[in-house]
Amino acid sequence: MPPRVRQNLVSVRLPLPPSVNAAFASRGHSHRTAKTAAYRFWWQQVCDTLGDFDKLPMFRNGRYCLWIDLPKNMKGDSDNRTKLISDVLRAPSVANQAREGLAIVVDDADMRDHMVHMCDGLPNDQCIATVVAEADWPGYVMMRIG
Repeated sequence: MPPRVRQNLVSVRLPLPPSVNAAFASRGHSHRTAKTAAYRFWWQQVCDTLGDFDKLPMFRNGRYCLWIDLPKNMKGDSDNRTKLISDVLRAPSVANQAREGLAIVVDDADMRDHMVHMCDGLPNDQCIATVVAEADWPGYVMMRIG
């Protein structure tokens, strides 16, 4: 299989994730959390929508910024959706036996800024995540808001 294409800008349309409040639940009396059925259903939607992740482009590595388009008429808070979107873009860790991650970015710790835009015309069950090289971020933001 040929290596994945590396780019300075990667945009992917995803199913709208559940609220982070609905994605994780406490396990009994411990401080541990577990992924809920809502999270697992969303991850399956991501897999069904995007298919073979090895065909997706990858960000070129290094620091990046993230622009997230959410549907304007969605229910709930925008900030409750961004964590799951950011998490799903990263590469799965060796410890993550569920292998949940698109490997568009290597590590979400490289994210330096993000913007959430409530977008007219985006279906209520979808969102768009765009990873932009940190050096290109000011120009990208001006293009989007200009």
